[in-house]
Amino acid sequence: MIVGMLNRLVTGARLALFVVLALALSCRGPRFDRGDLDAMQRAGELRVAVRPGFARSPVHSVDGIDQPELLRQLAARLGLKLRWLPASRNGQVLQWLREGRADIGVFRFSPAGLARAGFVPSAAVGWVDDLVITRSGSPVRELSGLRGAALDLQRSVAEWVVPSEEALRAIGARILPIPENISLEEIVRRVRGGRYSATIVDSALLTSLGESGIRILGSVSDSRSLVWALRPGNPRLRESVDGFLFAEEVLGMQSGEPACRDLAEIRGSRALRVITRNAPTTTTVFRGGLRGFEYELATAFARSLGVRLQLVIPPPGSDPLDMLERGLGDLAALHEPLPLGGGGRYLETEAYRRVDLVCVAGPDVDPPAGTEDLAGRTVVAPSGLSGWVAELPVAPPVVVRQLLPGADALSGLAFLERGGAELGVADSDTLRLELENRPSLRRGPVVLPGCALRWAVGPASPRLARRASTFLREARRSGLIAKLALEELAMTRRWQPPRAVAVPPGHLTPFDGLLQEAGRRYKVDWRLLASLMYEESRFDPEATGPGGSAGLFQFMPFTWKELGLSDPHDPAQAIPAGALYLRRLMDELPRVPMADRVAMAIAAYNVGPRHVADARRLAREMGLDPDRWAGNVETAMVLLDNPEVARRFPAGVCRCRRAVGYTRRILRRYRAYRELMTPLGAPGL
Repeated sequence: MIVGMLNRLVTGARLALFVVLALALSCRGPRFDRGDLDAMQRAGELRVAVRPGFARSPVHSVDGIDQPELLRQLAARLGLKLRWLPASRNGQVLQWLREGRADIGVFRFSPAGLARAGFVPSAAVGWVDDLVITRSGSPVRELSGLRGAALDLQRSVAEWVVPSEEALRAIGARILPIPENISLEEIVRRVRGGRYSATIVDSALLTSLGESGIRILGSVSDSRSLVWALRPGNPRLRESVDGFLFAEEVLGMQSGEPACRDLAEIRGSRALRVITRNAPTTTTVFRGGLRGFEYELATAFARSLGVRLQLVIPPPGSDPLDMLERGLGDLAALHEPLPLGGGGRYLETEAYRRVDLVCVAGPDVDPPAGTEDLAGRTVVAPSGLSGWVAELPVAPPVVVRQLLPGADALSGLAFLERGGAELGVADSDTLRLELENRPSLRRGPVVLPGCALRWAVGPASPRLARRASTFLREARRSGLIAKLALEELAMTRRWQPPRAVAVPPGHLTPFDGLLQEAGRRYKVDWRLLASLMYEESRFDPEATGPGGSAGLFQFMPFTWKELGLSDPHDPAQAIPAGALYLRRLMDELPRVPMADRVAMAIAAYNVGPRHVADARRLAREMGLDPDRWAGNVETAMVLLDNPEVARRFPAGVCRCRRAVGYTRRILRRYRAYRELMTPLGAPGL
């Protein structure tokens, strides 16, 4: 009997232990996946963690862009089902992202705040100001009045939103913590009702909620970008998200609602809408960033007004000046002479630069000797220049053939190159940048010298027109326009020839040891690094190039800062950074065969990974293999040199033909270096 009782007790204990273990295992929850985009595509969903109150709030607009709709479009573009993960407290957003429960985190993040937390920011979703607010009846009337007073703030806002701890300390207030499960919308309501004395909220959220009953005491810092949070280990997702946001926000042809605004309304909205083109003289993507003469000049103007720049890129076939007249932008910066007889459609600023209109001959066509030789001949011209060409003093008059509405000089050159016409007209700045890339075209005579470049301003914006003229006049006097012309319009050679660098006997470069060490560390053949280095700098550590590129690997300023370089001219810093950067570009193509991956990474080094991604998209459209370089992606990149083709894709216009030649030269040199030198223990490819 006692034995039976003992057996029953043992059996019961075993059963209880089994139940406890089962419960413990069930409490561990599901396994999470921190994989990159390929893992998400296998799972078929994009998981987005959102802050408390996000799902119930109607307040999601930033610069007129609805974030949930933007995320739905992103998921659809990636072929994934969107899965919302509403957090019950703010801290869960990044916690879930870190654990792999979510793929993207949505809060009111600043890039600096995410960097402090160890996460990667996306490209800008929009631009905001971080404002200190109190209720309208508060005795505190300015920011200095908060010194020693109470500031109610969530810890997450202080850590993830406010750009710097110094900015928070400068307010001098006593921080009173707010529970992390309270939504930002509810915090604003409580400030309005007097339950909280003061807090920090970004301008987009406050604008959506309304400023009634609220007093703005001031801004914590300068305008900053509002971004989404990504994991550092997901480079493919980051590339896809950034490319999508860039296409939607910059080159997505989204011009928003028409609004005829003058200077006061522009300053009130904190954004200047500039209609411009995707072209070398205006705005292009270069090694991951935006650049271009008109882009840089308009950015400086927006900064002088205390607002941010919002680009509006006209869709194909659209006249940018028609868009300006309809109120879809505040000014147009097109880098071409404005049409003759504007007829009151827009206001003109002062002239800020002069260009020549030059005749260009197509393939196998002899250029005319002078303007008089154009008499009676057909000349193709962008719509904006057609009136100028028609007025040439020759008899019989020139027969002008217009391109499609909105076409620019770059489109005209591409049309000529395809054999669409024998003669065309382009401005001297575009020719200086583009003619060397189009050897079948020949430069002819100047037909109209010294044509003025001006900005066009909306017809209902006289104060903006006067302010823009004042800015342009000051930009000429200060030398800003001359400086931008030197940097962006190739008025001097865009690359300074390096000094002669001695190579020790028996070596490939003066830095073989550093290259071999970097090659071993990052698993890149050191001879490939040497080939890339020769192409970029001819082994000269002091080499400089366009836009501030510097050193052996010609890093752009934002690139070498991101890589942690304090001196890009120091070979001990630059060589490991060059190996790391090339390895990163290779790792963004994990499924591509190694030989093709190397070729695409080299092309991406020259023009940026977004243009290579566009070439892969185009290759897929053409029935070519997007994972193969020779005869496939390489062919598509040559076609992207046509601006009308390139503008269909997110990254836009590209000097992609040059990148193909750049890649071929490096690979040819690499083959020669491999024959000359043994790997010396460096990993081969």
